[in-house]
Amino acid sequence: MSANNRPALAAAMLPSRPTADRLAIPALWMGIVAFVACWLPVLGLLLASVGIVLGIIALRRSNRRELAQIGLILSIVAALFNVVIDVSVVVSLLTQLEELEGASTIFIG
Repeated sequence: MSANNRPALAAAMLPSRPTADRLAIPALWMGIVAFVACWLPVLGLLLASVGIVLGIIALRRSNRRELAQIGLILSIVAALFNVVIDVSVVVSLLTQLEELEGASTIFIG
């Protein structure tokens, strides 16, 4: 009778999947989405920020650290690219504004 109970007991003692992995996968997806959307001036930086926060939390809590690390790295790279794009957009807008003001003084003066 004890031989029949052993498989059921062994199956009941198997560890369940940890719930902390619920943060590693969204961190990875947010890193991918942020990396794809990094060319959008403000939205890319917001997505990258969310990805960085999720990646850091997932690194601390998750058992699947490699997914959290990949998501965190992609989010950081997306944030850096987005900062470069944001600066270039602002510089371009300021340059165009200066040229427009210079052109208006030529026509007025």
